[in-house]
Amino acid sequence: MIPPILTERLTLRTPTIEDLSGYLAYRNEPSALAAQMMEITSETSARNFLHSQSQLAPDAFGWRMFAIEPRHNPGLIGEVGVFISEDNPEKGDMGWWMSASCQGQGYATEAAKALVAWCFTARKMHRLTAQCLAANATSRRVMRKLGMRLESQTVESRFLAGLWHDEVGYAILRHEWTKSLQSS
Repeated sequence: MIPPILTERLTLRTPTIEDLSGYLAYRNEPSALAAQMMEITSETSARNFLHSQSQLAPDAFGWRMFAIEPRHNPGLIGEVGVFISEDNPEKGDMGWWMSASCQGQGYATEAAKALVAWCFTARKMHRLTAQCLAANATSRRVMRKLGMRLESQTVESRFLAGLWHDEVGYAILRHEWTKSLQSS
């Protein structure tokens, strides 16, 4: 298990099965499903996912989720995560998901910044990427606040809910992140 990551307002930690109700609540919010173009998460799949995440070794490959909760008011409000490939462990692809009631407060950016730091320091990654639907202005804003640059825009590259959607991809390199810390 990875030790919790603390930010000014948040704790990022390994999820547990006790997070099930909170996880299902924010994952199945209609506004979130529409923005992410995802389908409803079943209780069985959520339970299996949280169980597998709670058992991951610190140096495991694959998707690693960090549960997000306020430091002074514990309770799951979202997640950040990174996919780390065993074939290419110096590159990661990250994402985030916040409860609708906690959006617009800077939590996603704060948690994602902490995840970027963990990836570049604890996992010694060289490159991080993130993608979203081109219409998802909120996630694009988070990516820019992380210091990521737009690297790609694909046209009608994702088929979801009977429609084709454009996607964008952003990235940051460790030396760019380090330089941004020195100039802040």
